[in-house]
Amino acid sequence: MPTRTSDEQFGGFIGPRTLLGVVRNTAPWLWSREWPDTPQTEYVTILRASEKLEPRAEPSPAERTQYFGLCLAAHFASVASYVPSDVDTKIRRALWQDARGTGELESMCALALRMARWDPAPVSARVVRVPGIGPVSGHDGERLSVQCGALLAARREHEPAVAAELESAIDGELWREARAFETLERQPGAELDLLRLASILTHNAGDVMQGLGAEPVPEFADLARAGLARYGGAFGRAAALYRDSLAAEGHRNYPLRRARALRSDPALLLPIAPFLDGWGEALARFPGLGDAERAEIVSALIEGCRKTPGQAGYYRALAGLERALPRGLEPPELAQHYSVSVRRELRGAELRKKLAVRRESFEASAAKRARAVLGSLGAQG
Repeated sequence: MPTRTSDEQFGGFIGPRTLLGVVRNTAPWLWSREWPDTPQTEYVTILRASEKLEPRAEPSPAERTQYFGLCLAAHFASVASYVPSDVDTKIRRALWQDARGTGELESMCALALRMARWDPAPVSARVVRVPGIGPVSGHDGERLSVQCGALLAARREHEPAVAAELESAIDGELWREARAFETLERQPGAELDLLRLASILTHNAGDVMQGLGAEPVPEFADLARAGLARYGGAFGRAAALYRDSLAAEGHRNYPLRRARALRSDPALLLPIAPFLDGWGEALARFPGLGDAERAEIVSALIEGCRKTPGQAGYYRALAGLERALPRGLEPPELAQHYSVSVRRELRGAELRKKLAVRRESFEASAAKRARAVLGSLGAQG
């Protein structure tokens, strides 16, 4: 990768145009469609307004705050996409440190708090909607990590009122997520959404840890490993489910980056693994994909099966594709675009065995396992 020149950077960080280019590359629909200027889509408004933000070697404090808003919006818009922007440490730590003594802390904290109103639905398929609670997603964890960074900054700057507001927001969100988990625990037949939520809560707990870094805030720290001690034990139970059934799925999905067609439409965003049969079926039927593009997606999924031991999601996506494509995964119109190794692996006995598992059987087994894990926790308690 060529070295960026100083005029492409912003105060030593990635330049605004480069960062916007990352988001355009992974979520082009944010520019190709009309979006209302509402609190829910403020991140889109920020992205578009940031087209005018010029690179600066020595930006002013106000310009740094504007750049902070761009980083928040870029991260929010891309974190559940196939190519997330790499600004995590900036919005959790570096830009808060740069704000010390500038008078911009209050404006930055206000923006971090406003993220609670941003709607992830246009940029994520990894949202669980819980009756009586509302949507819960990994975007909530991203917000929490930023607010943790803000909390530490407010404490360092001796801003007790701002710190108290942030503490209340973080605590309130963690209790909301805990109630969502408890709601689905009590709901018969909701086991798959409970597993999806377990994945979200465990990653969100990790985001909180990332936001806190090495600074002690014991009431929020280490939630996934705190057992059943805090927030009604919901994060501890979620982590137990995650470790038992979901840890191998990961959330980076690097193999899918090669399938550029997946970035063309929000309808193709990846849901929460391993329950990807429906996503595979949707890929088979999506009108905007041609044979070469579907073959590229199949090839990326095959690579994911090879490179991610223990995962099940990519196999389930392939099973959905095979079921919904009129002639399965190996008709000539697709096969002509496969490499020799992909054609060989599609005929492999191990892959065929896994694709033969019916969706209903796979999901019923996962649901039964989830109840067994939760039951064992109750017995231990």
